[in-house]
Amino acid sequence: MNLEIILVGIIVGIANFASRFGPFYVIQKSRQNAQKRGSVWIRIALGSIGIAAISSMLVVATLPPLMENPNKSFAMLVGFLTLAGLYFKFKKIVPATLTAALAYGVIYTYLPVSF
Repeated sequence: MNLEIILVGIIVGIANFASRFGPFYVIQKSRQNAQKRGSVWIRIALGSIGIAAISSMLVVATLPPLMENPNKSFAMLVGFLTLAGLYFKFKKIVPATLTAALAYGVIYTYLPVSF
C-alpha cells in the first residue's frame, strides 16, 4: 500500500474524530453544575472512535481503486448513493450494503461509463 494513502487515512480519521468528539467534550466540560455520573466524555470518545474508524477505512479502501481506474468513479458513486438511499429509507444496513455492492459490481463490470 502506498504511504500517501495511509497518511490520508490517518489524517481523515483524526479530523473526523476531532470534529465529532471535540464539541461534545467542550459541552460536557462547560457544565459545571451538572450531576457527576462518571466520565461522560469517555463514552463520547469511544462512540466517536467507531465513526472515525469507519470513515477512515472508507477513504483508505476507495482511494487505491480510484487512483488506478479513475474512469470507474461512476460505479463507486452509484454504489455510495445506493447504500445511502436504501439505508436512510429502510434503516437496515445489511440489505443496503449487499445491494450497493451488487450495484457497484454490475456497473463497474458491465457499464463503460467514465467522467
